[in-house]
Amino acid sequence: MTRALLTATGLLLVGLAVSACTDHKSGGTAVVTPLPPPAAFETQFGPNFALAYQANANSEPRAVSASDVIPLSLTAEPTALPK
Repeated sequence: MTRALLTATGLLLVGLAVSACTDHKSGGTAVVTPLPPPAAFETQFGPNFALAYQANANSEPRAVSASDVIPLSLTAEPTALPK
């Protein structure tokens, strides 16, 4: 009796979990969209900064372009450096 009750309860919980994941407009198929990967730390500072950041330490220095310099906001939250 106890085993049958536990089995029925387990099936009920699995059914509730599956029904909670379904989109009722799409005919019952659950679609899970993965989160996009986080952006690399160095890409936050301009399009060409990442290239200079990842360059070999002994390579030729890059010339600074107008897109390398981003506006400075004194009211922005400070950026945490990766450890």
